[in-house]
Amino acid sequence: MLKVINYKIIFLLLLVDSLQAQVLNTSPFSRYGIGEMNNIQSSHYFAWGNITSAMSEPQYININNPASYAAFLKHNPIYNVSLAGKSALYESNYDGNQTNSSGIHFGLNNLLLGLPITKNWGLVLGITPISSLGYDVSSTVPLDTSTVSYVYKGDGSINRLMIGNGFNILNKGDTTRISLGINSSYLFGNLERTSSVIYNNTNVYNSRLQYRSSLSGWSFDGGLQFYKKISTKSSNKYFINLGANYTLNSEMSTENDFFAYTFRYNYSIQEIAKDTLELNNNSSNLKLPQKIEIGLVIGKAHKNKRRWDLGVQYSMMDWREYVDNSGFLSSSSSPLGASSRLAIGYRITPNLDWSNTSKSVLSKSSFSFGYHQTESKIIIDDNVLFNTGINFGISIPMISSRSLSRFNLGFELGKLGNLENNNIEENYFKFSIGFSLAPDTRYDRWFRKRKYD
Repeated sequence: MLKVINYKIIFLLLLVDSLQAQVLNTSPFSRYGIGEMNNIQSSHYFAWGNITSAMSEPQYININNPASYAAFLKHNPIYNVSLAGKSALYESNYDGNQTNSSGIHFGLNNLLLGLPITKNWGLVLGITPISSLGYDVSSTVPLDTSTVSYVYKGDGSINRLMIGNGFNILNKGDTTRISLGINSSYLFGNLERTSSVIYNNTNVYNSRLQYRSSLSGWSFDGGLQFYKKISTKSSNKYFINLGANYTLNSEMSTENDFFAYTFRYNYSIQEIAKDTLELNNNSSNLKLPQKIEIGLVIGKAHKNKRRWDLGVQYSMMDWREYVDNSGFLSSSSSPLGASSRLAIGYRITPNLDWSNTSKSVLSKSSFSFGYHQTESKIIIDDNVLFNTGINFGISIPMISSRSLSRFNLGFELGKLGNLENNNIEENYFKFSIGFSLAPDTRYDRWFRKRKYD
């Protein structure tokens, strides 16, 4: 077991550079705070509104609530990898000047490994981005007989390298379970922001302010889950899941570089630096707010397999507690507000007889639907931007054996902001593709170690 864990840790570290090298965002709204937060932790749960607080299932890894790790089955390690992307249309209308732009990005979203240590103890190792910058915003205004353009750009991400443990503190089989869990995460990444003033007149020097920050720190979150079977009169049973998870305030140390200089363009292509106006660096800290999440799921199961689930979840993160002590005035200095999210979702699996080869693979798949309404952290002209979206997706069995491996697809159609109320709006389509490989080492021949007689 330790040898397997060592190999996986090395593999996770090799993927750190690939996560940092990706283009993870194109949204102008990512300029606020530490960027746009990543809410796709699992392709499957993303498909029904990211309802994760109360969920614990042996075929999926749920890092949002570490108490769920206690549900892993003996002899069934889980390998989870997912890709995610977004296509968006951005529109703005200021002073009667209506503009629009678009953006698309796609890349690796996470890599997770779940290990059942004992019957009541599960462990997870993983890496995933928690936020990203990726904006490129400009405006051009007339100046005398020429024009001047104000250009704001941002790039970078903050990633999470984590280890988590989940335990059953009460386990009465399929009747009652109470679980606790904790995640320890190392946060790291680089963020870069630039603000430029560019003149159309080639005889005038342009100016640029450049901010670079290298961030690192620790984050801790814990969770609690309760499962109770309601009916035992037949092989069909009803159940209730309750869950709550809490993320502590996190403090990250930052190494900051500030560079202000003037420059000109040679034939409108090559940038030629002229004078350095200021060059400075310092060390500071950045504080992230706490997060609270609670969820409730009720459903029906047949022979310990879930037929359908109906869930609701509420989360809150007060970004008014966000503090950046770098001392550099940047485009991220806009005030942030308290963010809250309410989601509802439904999931159904038509056929639970997974071993029946006469049944189609689609009938054995799980179909998910969800809706959420979010009060975002973004405040523009004293107005909070709201985000609404609908989710849907499918989880398809991958291997016709005793394993629980699944192929997961999740989608979201949504809107952030409102052109009439906020003068700016984002209409987006998010998608995620994921694989949950959960071989049973007792039966799956491809996973068993070969031996010579």
